[in-house]
Amino acid sequence: MSFFLIELSLVEYEMLKFPPSLLAASAIYTAQCTIYGFKEWNRTCEWHSNYSEEQLLECSRLMVGLHQKAGTGKLTRVYRKYNSSKFGFTSKCEAAQFL
Repeated sequence: MSFFLIELSLVEYEMLKFPPSLLAASAIYTAQCTIYGFKEWNRTCEWHSNYSEEQLLECSRLMVGLHQKAGTGKLTRVYRKYNSSKFGFTSKCEAAQFL
């Protein structure tokens, strides 16, 4: 899921304002929220990434928006790539709703 979110972010101009480390941490955070259904960012995650949950929220919200519209825009290649058995049909997962 985090790889899918990162690849969606690579082709979006609005995501250029975030440093790569923040994109990576936000992808992990957003993937956890998507998979587990609740916010899952503890002190260990914060310590390893050097980002608090508060710092991740803006980027994470944008990632959720990208996930929600991934299959309908002009650039759907990433969506189609992750809509295969090789990637576990990741793009079919429901996007996180509460970020």
